[in-house]
Amino acid sequence: MRRSSVKLVLAGALPLALAGCGPSEQKDTVNAKANFSSVQECADAKVPVNICSDAYMQALSDHRRIAPTYDDKASCDADFVPDYCQVTSDGKYMPKLGGFELGFSGQVPKEALDRANQEVTQSAPSGMSGTTGLMAGLLIGNLLSNGFGNNRYYSQPIYQTRDDRGGYYSSSLPSQIDRGKTFGRSTQAQSSPDRSYGKSTLGRNLGSSGSGSSSVSSTISRGGFGSQASARSGWGGKSSSGSSSFGG
Repeated sequence: MRRSSVKLVLAGALPLALAGCGPSEQKDTVNAKANFSSVQECADAKVPVNICSDAYMQALSDHRRIAPTYDDKASCDADFVPDYCQVTSDGKYMPKLGGFELGFSGQVPKEALDRANQEVTQSAPSGMSGTTGLMAGLLIGNLLSNGFGNNRYYSQPIYQTRDDRGGYYSSSLPSQIDRGKTFGRSTQAQSSPDRSYGKSTLGRNLGSSGSGSSSVSSTISRGGFGSQASARSGWGGKSSSGSSSFGG
């Protein structure tokens, strides 16, 4: 069976990119990601609500572990946006959790991917193009609801920050580090040999599924990690099952 690689880089206003599709190819590798400010926004994109909830809880856990901390509020706000940081129980300052990035990676039959894209286009609000985060979320929800990609996905926290033109947007810490941010005034940077907060500070790669990221299956726990729940959404797809698996 021939396999092609299709990459969907879909977060914020990034364009949809499909490459390597041919008439004789039967499977595509799909990578997609979308940012959500809340569980409700995630569920509105027709991602199964248990996935949205679990992804948020994983992002919250990582936020408490890896968010940069500062000795004063001004230094924290300078790395993020004005009045964005809050005091911690030990008197430090850290940015608020701005939401979570939900990512999907897996093999999808080309026919199923075409059908999913068609359903996403038909269900999207009028005038919406394929360049939006909601479109990415709709696609992720459709694929996970139908059990593709071995129901694997990852989650990581996102934070409000400034772009080069002074505007605000939400982004993960690895993405901000890739843009050259060092969080040099954070307590983590102050205690590091190179005086910067880099990806090694995160403790693991949070941004790519299958590479030590915070990945979970679409069967998640409720009331403790021993119980299970099947993922369902508004797509009318089959329920999916599996075991929880958190990267660490």
